[in-house]
Amino acid sequence: MKNELMDRAPPGSISGCHPSGWIQSEIFTNPMNIFISYVKPTKEDPVVLILDGYTTHTRNIDVIDLARKNSVSLVCLPLHSLNLMQPLDKMFLKVFKTYYAQKIENWLAMDPLRAVQT
Repeated sequence: MKNELMDRAPPGSISGCHPSGWIQSEIFTNPMNIFISYVKPTKEDPVVLILDGYTTHTRNIDVIDLARKNSVSLVCLPLHSLNLMQPLDKMFLKVFKTYYAQKIENWLAMDPLRAVQT
C-alpha cells in the first residue's frame, strides 16, 4: 500500500491492501463495519447498500451476517456491469444533466449576445 494514495483523502478515510493487489474478503469486512457505524441503520430505518458482483462482496459470509444483523439490505449488481448500470448515473444524473443543458440553452437563447460573449 502506497501512503501517497491517501494524500488529500477526506478525514476518516481508510485504506487496505492485499499483497495480490486484489480485494480480499477479510479486507472488505472492515469497511462494512465502518459503513454501519456511520450510517447507523435500524429495523425502523434500514438502508440499502448497492455492491458490484465480486465474490469478496457477494459471497462474504461475514459481510452478509453484518448486513443482516444491522438492517442493511445488500443489492449486488452483476459482475462487470457497473459501467452499464451505474444506478445513480443512469437514474438521477442523466436526467439532471439533460434538464441542466436545456436550461442553459434556453438562457442563451433569451439573449443571443451571451453565447458570443462566453
